[in-house]
Amino acid sequence: MPTKISPSAKPKSHRLLIGLIFVFLAFTGIFMGILYAHLQELPDIRNLSEFKPMHATRLYDIHGKLIAQIGSEQRTFVPLSDIPLIMQKALISIEDARFYDHGALDYIGIARAFIINVLHGGVLEGGSTLTQQLARNLFLTPQRTLSRKIREALLAIQLAKNFTKNQILDMYFNQIYFGQGAYGIEAASRIYFGVNCKDLTLPECAMIAALPKAPSYYDPYVHPIQAVARRNLVLKAMHSQGYITKSEEELAEIAPLVLKSTNVENAPYFVEYVQQELENEFGPQAVYKDGLSVYTTLNLRLQEAAHKAVQEGLKQIEDRTHKIIYANIPNQQPLQAALLCIDPHTGAIRAMVGGRNFNKSMFNRAIQAERQPGSSFKPIVYTTALEQGYTMADIILDAPIVFKNANGTTWSPEDYDNHFHGPTTLHYALENSINVVTIKLLNNIGIDPVIRMARKMGITSPLTPNLTLALGSSDVTLEELVRAYSIFDNQGIRVEPFGILYVKNANGKTIEITHSQAVSVIDPQTAYIITHTLESVINHGTGQLIRQLGFTYPAAGKTGTTNNEIDAWFIGYTPQLTCGVWVGYDQRQSIGPNEVGGYAAAPIWENFMKHALENQKPENFTVPPGIVEKRICNRTGLLAIPGCCQHTTLEVFKKDTVPLRHCKGTFNQISSFYGSLSTNVVASQPTPIKNAPTSSGDIYMIESHRASVPQPTATAVISNHLFDLLHPQVHSKISNPAFNPVFTPIPTATPSSSSIEGF
Repeated sequence: MPTKISPSAKPKSHRLLIGLIFVFLAFTGIFMGILYAHLQELPDIRNLSEFKPMHATRLYDIHGKLIAQIGSEQRTFVPLSDIPLIMQKALISIEDARFYDHGALDYIGIARAFIINVLHGGVLEGGSTLTQQLARNLFLTPQRTLSRKIREALLAIQLAKNFTKNQILDMYFNQIYFGQGAYGIEAASRIYFGVNCKDLTLPECAMIAALPKAPSYYDPYVHPIQAVARRNLVLKAMHSQGYITKSEEELAEIAPLVLKSTNVENAPYFVEYVQQELENEFGPQAVYKDGLSVYTTLNLRLQEAAHKAVQEGLKQIEDRTHKIIYANIPNQQPLQAALLCIDPHTGAIRAMVGGRNFNKSMFNRAIQAERQPGSSFKPIVYTTALEQGYTMADIILDAPIVFKNANGTTWSPEDYDNHFHGPTTLHYALENSINVVTIKLLNNIGIDPVIRMARKMGITSPLTPNLTLALGSSDVTLEELVRAYSIFDNQGIRVEPFGILYVKNANGKTIEITHSQAVSVIDPQTAYIITHTLESVINHGTGQLIRQLGFTYPAAGKTGTTNNEIDAWFIGYTPQLTCGVWVGYDQRQSIGPNEVGGYAAAPIWENFMKHALENQKPENFTVPPGIVEKRICNRTGLLAIPGCCQHTTLEVFKKDTVPLRHCKGTFNQISSFYGSLSTNVVASQPTPIKNAPTSSGDIYMIESHRASVPQPTATAVISNHLFDLLHPQVHSKISNPAFNPVFTPIPTATPSSSSIEGF
């Protein structure tokens, strides 16, 4: 007999059904409310095609090679058509195998991931599609919350409704983060492999496709083992889905991981230098967000050679001096060096090294460090003399001299080797960096004219107006010296160093950069005469180690060293390049015994220049009109004739300053006049100041042998104006022939009591 339902039970079942419906509607309402709230917070993706993310500013060298990217995001957009099909398949196979088969959400993939994760008791597989990843990357944070997942799904649905699959894939490849600061496939290709994405190989495509899941964990620079394992997993997925054959998979799996970073580590000082220039010109907004393309003057090949030369040179010095820096010694500062190379004809910077390690010290010693230049300042003194009418064949007596300071103290300058050379041509004095001759020359021509010349040649640092200026006692920068020497290399024309050729904005419009105009500051003949003399520095003088190391190109340059070998310099040039090197400690301590410019800095210069000029045809320096070559006697500065003396030099002159007389017998008269100069002058010590005569009469000179100057009757004269040379404006007097050249007067000039060793 069937069971009867009591009338009282029907209302209860109805109430339960109504309750369930109410709860369902309530939850539905809450869900719809939450959904509506999230929809209100979502951006309007219909304008996504106009979305403009922050673009990095890209710096290129003179050959169009990427140097670095600066800005919060390193990104370069490329259309999907330029992305290799194998790259597209690699990414799809590992991130979203059913990309072209599902909509915004892959419900089958979500279910599969759920089951796998439950079975393994953890999250092993995700269910996010490429569309969801793109939505998260564009609009959301990586924070794992239910709210974010809801918004991610809603955004993905909107993306799928408004864009095609290929448009979504295009945006994905250009937006997703691949690690190492790289946003987008092109930036990743360049940063990891140094190539454009269209040139990626199969193993490289698989490696990049492996990164979006966890860019830091699979970073091939930091975790190469994990990176290769993930890459090979991508290759297996590609094979299982029919994108590559088994043999292609196996060959790619055994391929070595070869990484090439295009963010050049040995050009950070230049990048920082250009970055500051850009900020000054365009402002931070344009530099860090607007995606400028900056075409610079840097030559990456030369930059790499400069970096290598500096590192190797510093190691050689430390090996000699046993001052190797150990990381476990607190507060120990490393030996530093700087190198700056420019095109002397334009001022374009070709290489810049501002220090040993940019990550440890961003201070740019090529531009910012002010140090005493030592004898590398001397060419400016000799340039001033040439502009006043002197020649490099003029003679000054290299003998002891004492200067009295205003405070009553005295200064007795010495040559680096503590020897004196007697009658010395200006050519020989500059070639061998003789201090006393240079100081006397400065005293003759005047301190103010030399300072004015330094200003014309681009030295902007303060210069102390005393005789120690001849020895480089006033601090200058490497950039200032390189600029000054480039004038000799450019026939007397000054150019300003610069690093930017031109700039293009994100739309490809070229923005011109204004550069300083070239200015003629000295005669071309003067520039060439200095160059001719500085060639002798490298061939025979203080820089001859450069030739001994095997450098064969025509070159000119000058060494510089300060007291106790605190600073070592070499500034040199070829017809193609002007380059300067400085070596020293930031704390101004000694580099080491005998670590002079010709021994510490010159080898770095040679190492760099031989690579910079590699495979180039040697060029000689251009000889300007109005230059005359004559062979002279080194002891008299007069025209040499066979048998007159043992040592001669092929000297160059401005055509109206060529000597008229020959040297035959002249030196014998000089030797008789002064006694045995070779024994009395060389290596003699200054006479005590208390025995100095009241008249200034230590200056020795040969008759002026220039056509424009009347010839005196004597071949050796004494000047009471401290001139070692008979200058057109000076009327010399004949003094007592019994005058002893070793005895030293007190001139009226008052230099600082400190001395600078100029070698």
